[in-house]
Amino acid sequence: GGYRQALSYDDQVMVAALDAATTGRLSVTYYNELGAADFLDRLEEWYATCCWDSRYYGVQSPPIKQIALYAFGVQRGNFVEADDRVLREQVQRLLPCIVDRRPIPADLVRALAGRASLPLAYSPGNRERLLCIACAVIRKYRNDKKNKEEWTLALDENNPDRSYLFGRLLAVAEHVERSAFDAGEGREPNAVRIQSVFSQRPLYAWRILEEALRPYYQRLAPGLRQYYRNLTDGITERLESTNAELNKKLDDVYILGYYHQRAALRKKKETNKTTEETHDALHQERPPPG
Repeated sequence: GGYRQALSYDDQVMVAALDAATTGRLSVTYYNELGAADFLDRLEEWYATCCWDSRYYGVQSPPIKQIALYAFGVQRGNFVEADDRVLREQVQRLLPCIVDRRPIPADLVRALAGRASLPLAYSPGNRERLLCIACAVIRKYRNDKKNKEEWTLALDENNPDRSYLFGRLLAVAEHVERSAFDAGEGREPNAVRIQSVFSQRPLYAWRILEEALRPYYQRLAPGLRQYYRNLTDGITERLESTNAELNKKLDDVYILGYYHQRAALRKKKETNKTTEETHDALHQERPPPG
């Protein structure tokens, strides 16, 4: 909005990418000229469509450097790092996606989906950042395809996509186990540990998770136990395929289903906690009878 005030409609904008491959040599790796209004429209379109609703910061669009970093980097210590040359090349590939409205490279989308399926390779903070970046890029890539898929930022309980439904099941399994953990327990749930296998052989992995969840269900309050069972049954009833089809490798949209369902369960838990705290406070403030 501020730049629209600084540029007139007839102004020309030049976008260039420069690379100093060696000392003393500078190459132009990307160049384009376009009208100011068109340039700002394309920026706005990118930030409005390549975005995701994160847990703490609301709807945000990841910087293209972070997209490249998390797609092709690895965690060393507490930081995700990538070779400078690889990072430069991938950022240059993403620049035309913004300025020229080109599709996001499919191999970059696959790389993000693959890394998001390996949560144990990252610390919790980097894992969450990677997950949000992957969701933003997968959603834009899918929505920009010619057959015009429509993936939103919120949970779609009526979405029949097999991969999306399996992603939702994975989130429920994780939430059931975390709900049964003792206070301060820091180990990873089985759903997180088995996610890589789950993305490749979902039906096989789901049966393992179902078996592993039995003792955790027993620790839950009856009402909460029934809620999770009803939710799981509602999702599995929508998986109307043969066993052979169900066990096929999941598409990248399973990550969207996983994030959506997990976010919905967190929101429900936080809402219930707030309601209980309010009820307790009101009960304590009530004067004694007589």
